[in-house]
Amino acid sequence: MLRAGLLISIVVLIFSCAGTKPQANWSAAQYYHYAYKLFEDEDYFEASNEFTVVVLRYAGTSVADSAQFYLAESHFKMEEFLIAAVEYEKLMTSMSRSPLVPRAQFQQAESYYMLSPRPELEQKYTLKAIRAYQTFIEDYPTHKLKAKAEKRIFELRDKLAEKAYDNAEIYRKMREYKAAIIYYNMVLEKYYDSSWADNAEAGKIESYLDSEDYASAAKEIEKFKQQFPDSDLKEEVQKKANRLAEYENQEK
Repeated sequence: MLRAGLLISIVVLIFSCAGTKPQANWSAAQYYHYAYKLFEDEDYFEASNEFTVVVLRYAGTSVADSAQFYLAESHFKMEEFLIAAVEYEKLMTSMSRSPLVPRAQFQQAESYYMLSPRPELEQKYTLKAIRAYQTFIEDYPTHKLKAKAEKRIFELRDKLAEKAYDNAEIYRKMREYKAAIIYYNMVLEKYYDSSWADNAEAGKIESYLDSEDYASAAKEIEKFKQQFPDSDLKEEVQKKANRLAEYENQEK
């Protein structure tokens, strides 16, 4: 009889939580599990609606922080990344003692990462993502997601370096050599660890050659050889060095 009664109770609980319509007398836990079942079934729109109900109706209960987190996750899954970032922020600020805060902080950074556009476009969300990942690393230096955050930062910084390099190339082709060198220097100084650093140094050499500043070109060629000895561009730079030698011979 005891075992039969226990089985009936479990069936009733499952039925009530997985039912098609929420009940007015449901507890916070029952309503949360109903919403979470929708999330598991990938019905993220309905899940977001029901998690909102839990957050508003059962504020302060033991499931409120989980409901807030999965409300944000629902928007993330629907690729509504800006809304998701706002919802993660709500958990971080209004439920700061929740054990879900580290995950929310990382996921907020992921939301901005997903909003980061192609290099040629405005990079507001790229910068937001970098700051969010850096804050996550500072706040949780031993977290298992630290390595992923560091990888994301490198990737995003590489995108910013590419944008600066592309700007430099545009100015160089327009024969605006001073402006080009400013952007090449931005890559070399600010994004020195990016995959675009050797390209920037090579572009800088080309700018000095085209502007007939041969002394500066010679200095940058030596700098390239010292800083990027294994670069795929070393043969191209050697050709520039040969051009420089020809110019110098002609002047002599």
